[in-house]
This record gives sequence, structure tokens and C-alpha cells, in this order.
Amino acid sequence: MLQLLMRSSVHALVLLLTLMVGTATSQDPAEGETTGESQESVLDQLQVKMIAGIGDKAALEKIKNRRVLSSVLIPGAGIEAKHFSYISAAGEMVESLFIEGYGDFRQGIHGDLAWSHDPINGPAILDGAMKDQLRRGSRIFTPLYFMTDYASATAAGEEMIGEVDCDIFIFATKTGTEEKYWISKDASRVIQVTLTADSPMGKIPMSMQLTDYKQVEQIWYAHTMDIQQGTQKMQMIIQDVQHDVEPKEDELTIPAQVQELVDRKKAAKEEAEKKDEEAKEPAPEEKGSDS
Repeated sequence: MLQLLMRSSVHALVLLLTLMVGTATSQDPAEGETTGESQESVLDQLQVKMIAGIGDKAALEKIKNRRVLSSVLIPGAGIEAKHFSYISAAGEMVESLFIEGYGDFRQGIHGDLAWSHDPINGPAILDGAMKDQLRRGSRIFTPLYFMTDYASATAAGEEMIGEVDCDIFIFATKTGTEEKYWISKDASRVIQVTLTADSPMGKIPMSMQLTDYKQVEQIWYAHTMDIQQGTQKMQMIIQDVQHDVEPKEDELTIPAQVQELVDRKKAAKEEAEKKDEEAKEPAPEEKGSDS
């Protein structure tokens, strides 16, 4: 149970990196557009509005990195954890969930390598849906990469979330998954998101609510996020957001255990390729019979 809780909690938190920044709104599709044109129009409008809602685009593009420090409460397990994330404009990301008595649960992405490491499962190299999910979480300001990560957006109605009147949109990622967003009509902010997250334990349905929006250096961030994954509840409270920091060593490098795993896999692949090449060569007696 602890393994499921910790691993799924870390995967849930990385998704929040894509949600804690930004706002969105949209206009009705123009009359006469086809369904495909309408979806593309909604997606394009959402990107423009999101960027404008966060802050000045030129200013966002000048920010080189961001470090976020948070506390995480998991009431059902009686756990209070420390969380930090580091994301660079180049797409590098490291995220840590440290739990006293259990250890440090980490995951990250460096170049084309997506990885995780924790005291229960050890090091792992992530690929497929989990890698795609982590890649979307490595965007320093998600809206700047909106058209890169999503294929379309479709308006899906309206709903009150608490006292907030929201428009609903369904986003289709370019890797074949869907995410459902509730956007406030008055302030054009992301209020709720539901999706199915991929994890080492399988697919996990998740719901996240974002509140307490505040500006940090003229950029809007949600400072409180409530997460429901299955029957487990979790709350993340942002304590500090820092821009253009001096990166720490563990924010720039891959953990030694992960690097060792990468090296072993590389060596095994090279050995297999060598054996394949040797198998293709004719045996010595065959060479002699040809002469």
C-alpha cells in the first residue's frame, strides 16, 4: 500500500507542474467552421489567452528556470512531506517528494532521458506514456508549448465548481490521451482538471482543484492544489516560487544509481548488437569451402 501511495503521489505531483501556472479562456467558434477547424480554433484561442493571462510573453520567454518549494499533506496516511521542483527553459526537470522516515522519491527528465528513483523501487528509466506525461510536466510555462503538446481542444459545456462558474474543455494530447479542464469565466483561470494518469502501477484516475491564485513577479500561480486519486486525497501548498536561480548540483545531474542503470542498459545493447553481427558472419569452414 505504501509503494502504491508514494509512487502514485509523485506521479500526481508532476502533473501539477503543468497546471499551477496559467489561465485560459476562449470564444465561440466562427459560424460555418467544420468540426476540425473548430477544434483547432479553440486550441489556438486557448493558447493565446493562456499566455496573456499568465503575463507578458516576452518576459516569460526570458525566464531561464524556476524552483518551487511546497508542503504536501496526505491525511489518510498521516503523512506530511516536503516537495520541490526545478524546471529549466531548456526542458530539464527534477522533482522530489521527501518523506521523513521513508526517504526521497524523485523523478526527472534530462535531454531525452526520463527517469525515476525512490527507496522502494530503486532507479527506473521511463518510456512510453509515462515519459510523454513527464515531458509535458517539464514545460517551464505550459502555454508557450501548448500547440506542441496538444492536438485539439473541444468545448464541453459549463458547470459550477463550488462558487466558481466555469467553462469546460476537453484537451486531446498528441499522444492519444484526454484531459478535462474547468476554466473560470470571470478570471479565466484553471479551477479543476480530471485525467487518467499513467504510472508503474497502471492507470490512475485523478481529479485536481486549484485555488488561491497569487502573483509572483507578475506571473499568476495557484498556491493550493487538492488532489484526489482513487480514494486517496492529497493537498499541495506552494510556499515559495523562485525564478532564475543558480541551479544546485542535484538539479542538473542524473542520480548516480540512474546513470548506472543507463550505462548497464547501453552496455547490454552493445553486447547484443555485437553478437548479432558475429552471428551473421560465416563460420571459418564455410569461408574455406568457398575458396
